[in-house]
Amino acid sequence: MNNQERTERRKHKRLPFREDILVDGTKLCTSTDISEGGLFVSAIQYFEEGNVVEVTIPLGEEKITVKAQVKYCQPGIGVGIVFIELNDEQRTKIRELVESIAKSD
Repeated sequence: MNNQERTERRKHKRLPFREDILVDGTKLCTSTDISEGGLFVSAIQYFEEGNVVEVTIPLGEEKITVKAQVKYCQPGIGVGIVFIELNDEQRTKIRELVESIAKSD
């Protein structure tokens, strides 16, 4: 699957988001982009596709930790993850973050 096919399958527009992300409380990675549905994380580590992980995302002065599922892994490059089981508060915080990035774009 090429990048254009992957982009066309996405429900949400991805925006640049270069921040340190903590995966499973121990693996420090850097995100490259985010959407309301998920994010892409640059990572050297291998993540098993389909695995559920916890992702801690900085939101200004605070952080939010959400569950996410590994959609695909490009070893040595990074991991595409989709947010799962978000509660209303988590969904709202991620939406507000994405909207604030879109406004500053």
